[in-house]
Amino acid sequence: MSVGVSSSNRAGRRVTRGGDAYGAALRHSGRVRFLRRAIPVGAFLAVLAIVGISLLAPLGAIGGLSLGPVSLSGTKITMSAPKLRGFREGTQPYELTASAATQDTRKPNLIELATIDGHVTLKDQGRAHLSADSGLYDSQKEQLALDGNVRVTTERGYDARLKSAFVDFKAGTVTSKQPVEVTITGATITADTLDVTDNGQHITFAGRVQATIETKAARQPTAADPPPTGGAETGSNREDRP
Repeated sequence: MSVGVSSSNRAGRRVTRGGDAYGAALRHSGRVRFLRRAIPVGAFLAVLAIVGISLLAPLGAIGGLSLGPVSLSGTKITMSAPKLRGFREGTQPYELTASAATQDTRKPNLIELATIDGHVTLKDQGRAHLSADSGLYDSQKEQLALDGNVRVTTERGYDARLKSAFVDFKAGTVTSKQPVEVTITGATITADTLDVTDNGQHITFAGRVQATIETKAARQPTAADPPPTGGAETGSNREDRP
């Protein structure tokens, strides 16, 4: 996997571990390797794939699916509290719930989801969790647009927060054109936009990219260390890129 970083005057510039000046600037901290695991892309795509699985087939034909009351308003059918449970790759359990799923009979390929909450067990990252305020799935194009408080976390400590995300299952891409923040133990990276391509193999941050990397020593304070003072940022190396 490679991680790209670009700014407004160097759009599309890509930074890898063996790479250019920006990578070199980060390496002086001794913690640049965190970039290779900073984004839980595998977890993100895995959980989003569960959303896709649940919507690629008619809702009533999916095993492990339970539904609440179904209502009809005009041309729209709303299913309350849909919940999907199953196993991914045979042994990895997953669950997806929403407060409601709405389908317009005039546009049957579009399904609106409200208050999305899902999780899946991964082989290498424990349990991953996805939540979002709403989503719109296009079963014809196999695309999902998530909006509002999009968050992906794993038991390994990964935490990605996005205002919105657009997922193309066929292309294996995730795009966010709004500010993003990703945190792992001892490191945080923020950017204006995020592009994930090749099923998570390439990640590009763009815009005002900022990485805050906390050193191992700073994360393990000794008894002799003085208490932190208000507003001071201690024990961290910060790399700012306008």
